[in-house]
Amino acid sequence: MNAIDDLLLNVLVLTVPILLYHIFWLDRPISINFNCWGRTLIGIICALAAIFCMSHPFFTLTGSDYDLRIIPLLAAFLYSGIRSGLFVSVVIIAYRYYMGGPEFIWIVTLTALLVPFILAFIALSNWKHRTPKVMFPSLLAFVSAVATFCIILVYRVETEQAIDASFLLLGGLFCIVHMLTMWLLTYLIERIRENIAMRQELQRSEKLNVLSELAASVAHEIRNPMTVARGFMQILSQTKVTEEKKRVYTTMVIEEIDRAQSIISDYLSFAKPQAEKLEELDVSTLSLKLTNLINPYASMRGVQISFNMEPSLVVRANSEKLIQCLVNLTKNGIEAMPSGGTLQINGYKQSTQVVLEIKDNGVGMTPEQIDRLGTPFYSTKHKGTGLGMMVSYRIIKTFGGGIEVTSQPGKGTCFTLSLPAV
Repeated sequence: MNAIDDLLLNVLVLTVPILLYHIFWLDRPISINFNCWGRTLIGIICALAAIFCMSHPFFTLTGSDYDLRIIPLLAAFLYSGIRSGLFVSVVIIAYRYYMGGPEFIWIVTLTALLVPFILAFIALSNWKHRTPKVMFPSLLAFVSAVATFCIILVYRVETEQAIDASFLLLGGLFCIVHMLTMWLLTYLIERIRENIAMRQELQRSEKLNVLSELAASVAHEIRNPMTVARGFMQILSQTKVTEEKKRVYTTMVIEEIDRAQSIISDYLSFAKPQAEKLEELDVSTLSLKLTNLINPYASMRGVQISFNMEPSLVVRANSEKLIQCLVNLTKNGIEAMPSGGTLQINGYKQSTQVVLEIKDNGVGMTPEQIDRLGTPFYSTKHKGTGLGMMVSYRIIKTFGGGIEVTSQPGKGTCFTLSLPAV
C-alpha cells in the first residue's frame, strides 16, 4: 500500500505543475508557442519534479530505487526543447551525486545513454506533426524505462546481487507504470493545448465576423443616401429641369450627404468614444443646455419635457460627450411618442451613484428589442441606424457607468443612467 501511495503522489507531483503551466501560461492573449521564458519555466518545473521523484521512489529493492525521474526528463525534451532537457539531465546527475551511494556511476551511464536516444527519437519520429501525439511519447517512456531496467539488471549482475522472479515482476511493472504515466500526462497536455488553440481561433473568428458585419452595415447605410444623391444629380444634369425643381433636388442632395456624414460621425464616435478630458460636472446644471437643444424638436412633435433634478449631482465626465448621450436618448424618447406625450428627465443621488432617468409614455419595446439595444445597426426606427444608441452605451461605459432599460409595449420606456458620484 505504501508503494501505491508513493506512486500516486509521484504522478500527482508530475502532472499538476505541468498542467498548471499549460493552463495559465499558454492561455495568455499571445500565441501558444513556447518562448524563451516559457522554456525556462518548464525546464525548472521538470527539474524540480525530477528531484521530488528521486527523493520519493515508489519502491526500493535491495538498494535499487525505482522512481519516475524519466517522465520529467522526457517532458522537458518533448515540450520545451533540447536545452531544457539537458538542464534536467544535469540536475538529475547533480542531485544523485548529492544523494551519494555506489549507483552514481550507473546513473551517469544511464543518463549518457538515454539522452542521445531521446534526441534521436524526437528528430526521427517527427511526433508533433503526427495525429496520435499521445502514442509516441508513451512508447518512448516505455523504451526508456526498459533501458533503465536493463542498466539496473547489469548493475545487479556486476555486484552479484540476486535476480529472482520478484525483481523481474517489479521491472515489468516499472516499465508499464512509466508508459501509463507518460500517456496520462501527454493526453492531458494535448487536450489542454487543443482546447486553448480552439478557443483562441474561435475568438479570432468572432472578431472577424463582427468586423465584417459592421463594415457591411456601414457600407449599406452609406450606400443608400449616396444612391439617392446620385439619382438627383443625374436629374439635375438634364437640361429640361426647371429652376424650382433644381432647388428642391439640390436641397435633397445636401440632406442625403448630411445623412451619410452623420452615419460616418456616429461610426467614428463608436470606434473611439473616449473623452479627451474628464472634469467634474454638475449634471443638474446641464439641464438648461439640454432644454435649449431638445425643446424645439420636442415642440415640433407635440412632446412636453419635464425636468426634476436634485442639486449638486457631481460626476467626472466630459460635458460634450455627456450632452451627446443625453440628446441621443431624449430624441429616441420623443420619437417613440408619435402622437405626443410627456418626456420626464429625473436626476437624483443614490448611495455612491448619480442616477438619471429618461422616461417616455410611447410605444415601448419588447424584451427581445431591449436585448438588442446597443448592437451595431439595430434600431426600432424606420430610418434609424442604431449607431446613436451604440455610441451612448460606449460613452456611459467610458465614464465608468452603465445603462439599464425597462419597457413595456404600449406603456413607454425608461432609460436609467448610473454614473459614479464625486
